[in-house]
Amino acid sequence: MALKRLLLLAGAMMALAAVPAQAQWSIGQPGNRVAPAGQQRFVLLVMIDPLPGTESVFNEFYQNTHMGDLVQLPTWIGAQRFRWVPEVTPRNVPRPFIRGNLIIWDQEAENLSKIDNAGPVIGGKSRIIAGFDYSGGASVAGTYQVIGPRIARPDGRKAFMPPVTDFKTPRPNRYLMMDYYDPAAGVSEAAFETALNGRIREGLGINGFMGAQLFRLPPSTAPANPGRLSLPKYLIMWEGEAAASIGPVQGAPGAQSLQNALTAATMAGQVRPIAENAATRQSSWWITMSPYIDKSDFVR
Repeated sequence: MALKRLLLLAGAMMALAAVPAQAQWSIGQPGNRVAPAGQQRFVLLVMIDPLPGTESVFNEFYQNTHMGDLVQLPTWIGAQRFRWVPEVTPRNVPRPFIRGNLIIWDQEAENLSKIDNAGPVIGGKSRIIAGFDYSGGASVAGTYQVIGPRIARPDGRKAFMPPVTDFKTPRPNRYLMMDYYDPAAGVSEAAFETALNGRIREGLGINGFMGAQLFRLPPSTAPANPGRLSLPKYLIMWEGEAAASIGPVQGAPGAQSLQNALTAATMAGQVRPIAENAATRQSSWWITMSPYIDKSDFVR
C-alpha cells in the first residue's frame, strides 16, 4: 500500500510539473493592515522595467537580495512583487504610469518624515540591483497613506484552496487591481471618502473580489516624477482571485473575468457611480510574482 501511494504521488507530481506555474500566493500582510497606536502606515509603490535582456537576473536579485535588504530596515515592515497584466480591457492607464513590475513596500512610522526612502539605497543598505534601470525617469514611484483597514468580503468567503488530497484542481490566480481616483470639482474630501468606502462595500459583493483597502496621498507628498506625472489623490487596492486558462498569455483571462464582473456590476447598478474626476481616473491589473515577505523571512 505504501508503494502504491508513493507511485500515485509521483504520478500526480509529474502531471503538475507539466502544467505552467500559476501564482498561488496571498496578497499582502495578514490582518487589517492598520498601524498600531501612535504610528501611521504607508505604502511605497515602485514600478520599473528591467533593462532589455536582463529579466532573469533582475527578478532573481530583486526577489532574493533587494527585498531582504530593505525589509530589515526600521520603518520598512514588508513587501510583495507583482507583474502588470496589460491584456485586460478596457485599459484605463496613461503610459507614463505603467511599468511591467510593481513592488509594494509596507512602511510604518510616526509620520512620513520619519521614513527615508532614498538614503537606504544611496547609502548602501541595499546592494545595487542587477538589471535595474537607474537612469532618470526609468522608474515610477509614489507613497500613499493608509486611511482605512483592509476590508474582507461581508459573506466571509475566503480564498479558495483545494483539499490536500486533490491533485487535479488548481488554485485560482491572485490579482491586484490598482484603482486611482480624484474627486470631481466641488466635492469635499470627506464626502468623497465616504463614497469610496461605499464603493468598497459594493465591490466586495462581486464574485471573485476578496478584499480591498483605501489609501490617500499624504499632504506632504509631491507627485512622483514632478512635471511629468501626477498621482491621483485616492487609491483603492482590490484583491481578487479567478481561474486563468493555460496558454501563451498567462494571467490575462483571469484578470479579464474580474474586470468583466466589475463592469457588469456597474451596469446593473450594484456598484454605483461616484462623483469622480474622469480626466484623472485610472486603473490597472497585476498578478502576484512573489509571496508577501517581512523581516522574519530574512532574519534568523
